[in-house]
Amino acid sequence: MTITLSDRERAILAIALAVGLIVGLWAGLFMLPAEALNVPTEEQSVGASGETTERALFLPVPRSYFLVTITAPIVAVWYSYGRLRADSEEVTDEGTHQAATEGGYP
Repeated sequence: MTITLSDRERAILAIALAVGLIVGLWAGLFMLPAEALNVPTEEQSVGASGETTERALFLPVPRSYFLVTITAPIVAVWYSYGRLRADSEEVTDEGTHQAATEGGYP
């Protein structure tokens, strides 16, 4: 059994997957207890005089979450727009061809 999806269905699926990924990431993060996120990481920085200092840095939200939150919808909208744009051009071309061969408007 083979399921073939139209371009519109693929566009809807891409948007739904992006939204599901973002909601899943953030919902999963907020379901964790606050104590689980209270893990300091070390950051090293070099001062103007060449000395290296270390300090604890608290990151309650991974930086990759922000990247995914911004990138996933942009990629999904770009993919969906491309699919729907190609689909509408095919429909327009078919309508124009039909009108030209029949000698009238569709």
